[in-house]
Amino acid sequence: MEVSGVERTWRISLIAPVALLLGVLGCQARDEAEPSPDATGAAPTAVPEAAPIDDAMDVALHRPELCERPGDDSVRDVFCADEPPNIQSLRDLQRSLRFGLEPVAIDGSVNGYDSDYTPYVVALSHSTALAGRLVSPLNPRVIMVQFDKNAPTFLAFNRGVQQVELAAFDRGTQRFNFYLLRFAQACNETDAACRPGDLFTPRIESSWQKIALQDAENLKNTPSDCRQCHQRGLAAPMPLMRELQGPWTHFFSSPDQSPLPFPEAMGSDLSRDYLAAKDDEAYGGVPAKVLINTVGIALQNNVSPDQPLLFDGAIILNERWPWSPDGYPERATPSAAWIAGFEAFKRGEQLALPYHGGRATDPDKQATLSEAYRSYLEGTLSAEALPDFADIFPDDPQERAEMGLQNEPTASPAQLLIQACGTCHNDVLDQDISRARFNIALGRLAPKERAVAVSRLTRPRGTAGAMPPVDARQLDTDALAALKAYLEQDSRAHEDDELLEHAAQRGMAGPQLRNAATRPQLGGL
Repeated sequence: MEVSGVERTWRISLIAPVALLLGVLGCQARDEAEPSPDATGAAPTAVPEAAPIDDAMDVALHRPELCERPGDDSVRDVFCADEPPNIQSLRDLQRSLRFGLEPVAIDGSVNGYDSDYTPYVVALSHSTALAGRLVSPLNPRVIMVQFDKNAPTFLAFNRGVQQVELAAFDRGTQRFNFYLLRFAQACNETDAACRPGDLFTPRIESSWQKIALQDAENLKNTPSDCRQCHQRGLAAPMPLMRELQGPWTHFFSSPDQSPLPFPEAMGSDLSRDYLAAKDDEAYGGVPAKVLINTVGIALQNNVSPDQPLLFDGAIILNERWPWSPDGYPERATPSAAWIAGFEAFKRGEQLALPYHGGRATDPDKQATLSEAYRSYLEGTLSAEALPDFADIFPDDPQERAEMGLQNEPTASPAQLLIQACGTCHNDVLDQDISRARFNIALGRLAPKERAVAVSRLTRPRGTAGAMPPVDARQLDTDALAALKAYLEQDSRAHEDDELLEHAAQRGMAGPQLRNAATRPQLGGL
């Protein structure tokens, strides 16, 4: 593929608007012991720190447990070697995995890297992954992929959470292995703990104190279970790419991109959002000039074209902005395709799609946070005074529901159960772990299991075992009370039991695999 300018020194690509990989992009979750958003569904006022990493998990002191299991990939090459890896920063990790991040100067500025292992890179501005509440144009998710002897390795990172998601192609099984790397900073050991200035600035990318590495087997009975997204209803885990074709709705693209003929945010607008807040600050080890010039076409050749749950960005965009002889409407109209997907999610038939609009953030909140970060860069605001960059989304409960942040405000108790619990507690996922003791098909459960669920909902947000997990869809105060009361009932309406049984059996595993190339092509845009 011919490239020019910046692209000659940095092969660039794009991943879909939900999640490429669980460990790498989607369905990640932090430890249950972390504080979560409060009962209103709003973002927390302080950024929670990661769960402690004890010495027994520190890879600098002990060989990871996963090394005792079979596997042959680039991650194990590093972490299961005879000598423990010396990784103290994101850059160290990227170098150890041969992502080739050595900067070279071009035209007097550093805007690319030169290496035999130059990665593809993309910046994601919105995500329905379990860490999606932290991802925005001001705090994007950076995703990289590199190929070593035709075996791909994926890495995803966003500030705000002390972890890096990895996935590597196993040379023996010819399948992907998923990993979660967690790290600790010096602030984890202080009384004040880690604050936004520690987690949403370059501080989070270096001076790592401890590192723990876990694989899918370690994570299978936790909210970070990789397989709950990547092997849901499938014979083997696979990389997921939701938007296999343009317009690449939620990803950065060149600020010079031609504008649309209607007021919808696109990739160029998202890149300018980043620049307005962070100017030329590198992010995730990637120079800003590279980050804002990523493109979306190449990576679709690096994942299977047969994907579940496609986000048909072109269809959704055309439905939101339908053309007529009188031109385009002044305001976006509802997308029938997106609404159909949301309704299927509410019935428990598929996972939720990404947000229908190009920009998911609240404009006033984003402007305030952007100004605060500029003040930090200029030295007029200390890192310790920075606000929480997770609090960037609208307060409207319906919008938040459509973004995957909380329950739909009009949901019945049975619908609340599906929306808040159906993703993990169903018939499709692993039935041999303790998580499976609770199932949203309440007609099957003994009163004891329902009582346990009520106790989990009653625990203070963020304490061990509290439900929903911190990065999952949250319940507002009224919804939380309604769901607890519903679980305490010994009987329900017949229609509710039918709905819950249907949702449990479907397990949000649909639709079946389908090839994006077979979808109908639209005229117009």
